[in-house]
Amino acid sequence: MYKLCIIGSSDIIPKHIYAAQKNKFEVHSITSLNFNSLNAKKIKKRFKIKRFFSNWKECVQQSSKIENICFLVAPRIEDTVKVLKFLSKYKKPIIVEKPIAYNSKKLDQIKNDKIFVGYNRIFYKTVNYIKSEYVKKNNGRIFVNVVCPEANKKNFISNSCHIISVLIYLFGNLKLKVKISNKKMISCLLENKKTLINLSVIFNAPTNFKIDVYANNSFLNLSPIEELREYKKLKKFKKKNLNIYNPVLNKYVHDYDKNSKPGFIHQYKLFKKFCNNNKITIQNSLPFAKYVISLCEKIAK
Repeated sequence: MYKLCIIGSSDIIPKHIYAAQKNKFEVHSITSLNFNSLNAKKIKKRFKIKRFFSNWKECVQQSSKIENICFLVAPRIEDTVKVLKFLSKYKKPIIVEKPIAYNSKKLDQIKNDKIFVGYNRIFYKTVNYIKSEYVKKNNGRIFVNVVCPEANKKNFISNSCHIISVLIYLFGNLKLKVKISNKKMISCLLENKKTLINLSVIFNAPTNFKIDVYANNSFLNLSPIEELREYKKLKKFKKKNLNIYNPVLNKYVHDYDKNSKPGFIHQYKLFKKFCNNNKITIQNSLPFAKYVISLCEKIAK
């Protein structure tokens, strides 16, 4: 059984613990970069974790001696690179919360091939339905429209990086071809040989994140990203003297679990395989994380 040492005490930690335990990880210890963290102590008590450490470096040093230990790194974004650099010398498997850093160049400071980055949305059923049924089977060009409502450019990097990770996971490496921006929005065109993406970042807009995909004479809508609606034809009806055409729902896929954050259980299932053999191919590697943030930087610049 793999044992998990947690570095961090934010609200996301219980979601990680639930998914880890569902995959037969034992939570061994917890600490925080805040010395003698009250939040970490509360989590320890709630989940009956064996060990609490006031000092995070001592926690790493002691826990790394345990057989089959691995680490969850989820502190403030500003502290993540520092923790990963310290952890890397122990050569233990690590799952780390995205985006690791606001600046992609900071990821160059980390020399470690045992890092699994927590881009959980690439594990969504909705996203993988598109990948299996449309991306892999499609022979023509795919057109995509994306809307990201955000508070500001910094939030776009820390939060909308999830959307960028989904686009790269689905469609491969993308180039920024055109960008227009002002204080209220960013509009840009991303593309590769098989995909054309219109991406709109709209600041403080009262709307959901949205991904619309047009491929194989079908229309797929993800809004929110946890829900997918697939349409393959239109139905005509009359309203007064008008002909109205409504899309006919062909398939509905969702990724909700009342106890688990979407994508987390599947994410930990793959992380467990990664712990067994870090040479297996994973999409959400450190180079993937760097590419995601570098593209976010180009969009938000």
